[in-house]
Amino acid sequence: MLAEIHNKISQTGSNLSDRLEDKLTGDFFGTIRYLPFELGLRHVFATAEFYQNEARENWQKFIENEKGYATQIEFWHREEEGEIDVLLINDKTLIGVEIKYLSGISSDDQDDRIELDYSDSLNQLARYSRMISKLSKDRDSYLLFLAPYEMMNTVRKNILNRSIISPSVELGFMCWQDIHESLLNLDVDQFETGQQLILSDLQALLSKKGFTSYKGFNSNIFNQPIMRTAYSFKHEDSISNNIWIWPTKTIKEEQVYEYNATD
Repeated sequence: MLAEIHNKISQTGSNLSDRLEDKLTGDFFGTIRYLPFELGLRHVFATAEFYQNEARENWQKFIENEKGYATQIEFWHREEEGEIDVLLINDKTLIGVEIKYLSGISSDDQDDRIELDYSDSLNQLARYSRMISKLSKDRDSYLLFLAPYEMMNTVRKNILNRSIISPSVELGFMCWQDIHESLLNLDVDQFETGQQLILSDLQALLSKKGFTSYKGFNSNIFNQPIMRTAYSFKHEDSISNNIWIWPTKTIKEEQVYEYNATD
């Protein structure tokens, strides 16, 4: 809805395939803003990773103390440096969130041999850090990069080795998979019915987008005994009624073997 209101999607939807990122931004953050901070965004922002101890501690204090609807949310704020997806603003804190879904960083420095600093870099996050620094007005300032895990991790490795983020802005990283997991772990029984519906829809949205975290194999399979006997397989859905029997003889090189299926 918000993507259409802000003209990111045409009235006919003809450009929707090019705007899936904007639609996800509007659908997720446009929905979670209906929850008080402590029930929604706190659990989203708790997944953010910072690599400076002071930044990590200050961020933790912010998300623990923020409540209600004091933090305003602005979508697709545009300045000379570009258009950032989400801005969150209150009296003491300014947060910019750059969101990715299918596409990566839109621009970067063309010549990797020349090491540019935060004031000159063309990297999208460098430009947005300058934007946030300009808008901060002495507030604590953060720039969060949110993307699917693989993309987030690639960008993180690239950025952390370079000095292209404004020193007055703390850079953090989040991935959709961690957010999905964080929302799934909430005890929604304490919430009102409307709040439960909002969280349920957000969980379903991220699941539909494919952001379900891999949780490993079922531990029970590791408790199965390993048998040194032939393994027979037969299933009701198999294309024939044959029983497949694996050979029990030791296979040796340069010998000919024949496989037979028995009824």
